[in-house]
Formats: sequence, C-alpha cells, structure tokens
Amino acid sequence: MKKALLSFLVVFATLAIFALEPVYNVSGTAGFELMIDEQGLDISSVLVDDSYITIDFLVKPFEGLTASFTFNPLVPGVTLNNIEYEEEAWLVRFVPDVIGLSTYTINADYTAAVSALKLSLKDFGVNLVLADLVAGDVTPHATGDFAIPEGWILGASYDLDVSGVKGLVAGAYKFEATNNTRLSVEGKLTEVPVPGELTAGMVFGMLNDESVSPDATTAYRINASYKYPLEMDPVTVTPHVGFTWQDNLDVVFAAEVAAGFSVADTRSVTAGADVEYAAGPLSVELTDTLTIDLLEDPILYSLSLTPTVEYALADSSLVGVSVPVSIKDLTDAATTLSITPHGYITYVLEDYSVTIDGDVYYFFEDGEVAENSIAYLTTLSYAVNDYMKAGFHAGNEKLDADGNVVGADTLADLHWYLFFKTEFEF
Repeated sequence: MKKALLSFLVVFATLAIFALEPVYNVSGTAGFELMIDEQGLDISSVLVDDSYITIDFLVKPFEGLTASFTFNPLVPGVTLNNIEYEEEAWLVRFVPDVIGLSTYTINADYTAAVSALKLSLKDFGVNLVLADLVAGDVTPHATGDFAIPEGWILGASYDLDVSGVKGLVAGAYKFEATNNTRLSVEGKLTEVPVPGELTAGMVFGMLNDESVSPDATTAYRINASYKYPLEMDPVTVTPHVGFTWQDNLDVVFAAEVAAGFSVADTRSVTAGADVEYAAGPLSVELTDTLTIDLLEDPILYSLSLTPTVEYALADSSLVGVSVPVSIKDLTDAATTLSITPHGYITYVLEDYSVTIDGDVYYFFEDGEVAENSIAYLTTLSYAVNDYMKAGFHAGNEKLDADGNVVGADTLADLHWYLFFKTEFEF
C-alpha cells in the first residue's frame, strides 16, 4: 500500500512540473513628500508595495480530476488550494477552508472551518457542503465506544430559478457536541418578475446549547424591500418601502457575532421617495427615509434626508451644496434634530494645471449649535507634471480615521501646511 501511494504522489509531482503557471507581480506606488507647517518640516517616503511571486499549478492525474496548488518562493512551501472532480452533471470539491452556502447557514466570511467538501448537482442547482470545524479529532486505530462525531456542519442549498423568480433556499445543521447543536434555514428572493425591484428574505435558527439555556433557543429574521423608479425626463422619482423583523440572532449565531457578524434585534419599517433632476449642468437630488422603530416603547419615528444641488462650471469644475438632516425622534424634533450643511467647490484652471478645492461645514447637533460649529478647509495644488504636485492646505477641520470631516476647532485655530510630492506606479 505504501508503494502504491508513493507511486501516485510521484505521478502527481511529475504532472505538476509540466503544468506550472508562474504568476508574478512587482507593482505599487512610490515617491516622496515634503511638508512644511507652522511647527516644522518633514520629508518622508511614500511606498505602497503590492509585489508578490507565486507559482500556481494544476495537476490532472486523469480526466475530470484537478488539483490546484500555489508555490511561493519568497516563503518556500506549497499550498493546496483545492481538489475537484467534475463530471457533466456533478462535481465534488475539497477546499482546506470553509465553503460558503449562504449568510445564515455556512457563512464564507464568519464560519470558522478548517476544511470542507462540496457536492454540486449542476443540473438541479443543488449543493451539499460538509465542513470540518476542528482538526485532529480522528485518532487512527484508537478504540472506544461508538458515538456521533463532533465538530462539523452539514448544509444544503438550492438555486431557485423558476418562471423569472430567482433566489436561494438553504439549510444547515451544526453539530459541535451532543449538548451544542444548531439548525438554521434561510430563503431569499433576489429577482421577481414584477415592475420595480423587489427583494425578500427569511431566516430561522434554533440553538440547543446547555451553556446558554436548558431549553432550545430560537431566532428569526424576515425582511423585504421594494422600490419603483418613475422616470419623467429629466426627473426621476423612486418611492421605496421596506421592513426588517429579526430577533435573537445574536444568541443563536453567537460564534459568528464573535467574528464580527452584526445581527442586532430589529423591528422596523422604512419608507421614502427619492427624487433626481438632471438637466444640463444642473443636478438636484433628494434622498429621504422615514424609519418606524417598533422595538422602542413608545414607538420611535425617525427621519433622515439629504438634499444635494450641484452645478458643473466646466468639465472638471463644479460647485455644490449638500444638507444632511437627521431627526432621531419626530415627537421630540427640537432636541433630536441634527443638520450638517456642506458647501463645496472644485475649480480647475486647466491652462495652468492648478486646482482649487474649498469646503465649508456647519454643525448643528441634537437641537444645539456645536461648540465649534464651522469647519472650513481649502487646498490649492499645482500639477508640475503627471507625477509631481505642489500645493498648500489650510483649515480648522477635524477628521475621523477614514478622513471624513466630523468636527472643527475654533475659527482662529487654523492649521496649514505646504506640500511637494511625487508619486508614480511601478
């Protein structure tokens, strides 16, 4: 048996030599930046590297069987990507990772599995997945009492496509231990032959975990949304409605929540009508959503809307204003009203390669003018060529981690800096 196995591996390796597919990439962005402000001077490098060298190769011992590997010479070693056997009507696939079925059954992003097998019946749109949650559970030749294996998930899905109705039906059974099991069922509609756009979904989960409760814990989710654009050139009006009911998902799907999956209890209804107008250089847009939160007592009504007006001064120049409005409680609008008007301009002097950007924000939060209510910023930049830029920035804005303006310092607390930078891709 050992000789036969060795021969098989030799054939595998021999075939692989003739199926190498090198993939290499040496790319990124590099340059430097000179900055001067009221406190000092910095010259720093800029390097965003996206370089890699991998050798992907396929092994085909016989017709229908394919194995995919990756060899990384920078970190010597071979990684198995998948093994697949395919016939005309079905295929079997192995992956040393999770194979996702749907959001609430076997989740490709949040289900922790060490490996998985998938059987697809291609003619019927049926998929079966068996995922291994814990490695090393089997001890060859060990003795012991017979018991149901632990640490696995078995799931199935059906791709719905009947008379123009498209969607998915899926279910999974998770067996971590005899006192810790979970059943989950999910269905969703992604396309329905009706005017407009209709989507809907449902989820049911049942957890039997003695560490959580001596009785079974159930959870559910029901949601639907519909919108219908009414086009009356140059105006488009899009009414939209939706609702979401979900309860106890954070308990039943606690393992996924620990990995970052968000499933807070919700019972809400939404409605609104977005409006767009576009004619020549002028565009106007209004987005709005009324939300009824039925979990609150008394019921909470909130409103968010954002009107935006833009006017194109030239091909690359524009001026605009956006006014996000939020009322967290319509019965107490005076103390829950927030408004953040934002005026902005981008003006390009194309003959001189000069761009001027300016922004002004006003912060009115929860019924009160913010302590520092006005944020302003401007940037003047000159493009020396396609790779080099010099300029000046000044303002009193405060930014969050993503670079969005979220507040202001005092009007007199101006910060500024000069910059000269060059960046190029390689």
